[in-house]
Amino acid sequence: MVLDPRRRRFALPAATLLVGLGMTAPTALTSALTGTAHAAPARPQTVPQEPKPSEAELKKRLRELNDEAEKLTEQFNKARVDLGRAREAEKQARLNAERLEQQAAPAREELGRLAAANYIGGSPDTVFAVTGGTEGLSTSAYLIQNQASVIQGLQARISEADRARTDAQNRARQVQQAYDRAKQARDAAKTKVDEVVKQLDKLSITRITDPKTGLKATVKGTDLPARMARKALTKIGSSYVWAAAGPNTFDCSGLVVWAYAQVGKKGLPHYTGDLYQLGHKVDRGGLRSGDLVYFGSSLHHMGIYLSDGKYLHAPQTGDVVKISKLSDRSDYAGANRIP
Repeated sequence: MVLDPRRRRFALPAATLLVGLGMTAPTALTSALTGTAHAAPARPQTVPQEPKPSEAELKKRLRELNDEAEKLTEQFNKARVDLGRAREAEKQARLNAERLEQQAAPAREELGRLAAANYIGGSPDTVFAVTGGTEGLSTSAYLIQNQASVIQGLQARISEADRARTDAQNRARQVQQAYDRAKQARDAAKTKVDEVVKQLDKLSITRITDPKTGLKATVKGTDLPARMARKALTKIGSSYVWAAAGPNTFDCSGLVVWAYAQVGKKGLPHYTGDLYQLGHKVDRGGLRSGDLVYFGSSLHHMGIYLSDGKYLHAPQTGDVVKISKLSDRSDYAGANRIP
């Protein structure tokens, strides 16, 4: 069959025909016509996470940071002492300049009075001799000359004192800047230490419920005070006996002495007053597991802080070692940490 040439010129490609009819051409055909290909969707890339440091690695890092923090703390302590001395020197220089100014004020007033009297007396030209000597001067002029010499001496001392005051002020500013830098470095080191301590705390958490009081508490950390607190928790329910320090009965300070001995720190004094003098003081808002808390103006009672406002203690005769709330006491006296 022969096609009519007039009809052949109206023949359209299949893909064009389909699109013209509102239909979608097959993908392969469309790609061939447009010269493009549909790429497969990209898979999301997974970023590999760094392995978390082990407890041993964290402890090593903590030792290094503590060494660094200790050095920076000593530098800060020196800067603090230097700043105190510089401020005191500035104060003394200022007081010395003010004292000299006070001494010069009456002398200037007296000089003005004498000069005025001499002027009124009619001999202003003989107040000061041309040669600088005193020959030929009247009595009043002589007094004026002498007073002027005194003021000149005072003025020289005042100028010297002003220079000393300016030097002291400049020195104080320099020391203040050094103090600020030392404080910033110390605080940054402390922040690093605190961060590692938090990581260690997450690795070592002990949770316990007191069967008698029903209170729940947590011990966090791996430092000596935290380990001491864990040892003390094993004695929940043990009877209180006055002056006892374990292993089965305790008084308040005896529990602390026994628990510390179990983690290698033996020989602590069995007396709250002496224990309070050890280590370093801790603000109530900065309490951590293992800190020692004290009660009464005479420090007649103490306990071992755990967490969340709770502490472990051996209360009194007829009671047992138990967990209590700090908020139940109105005689909180302070706290310390014995590393």
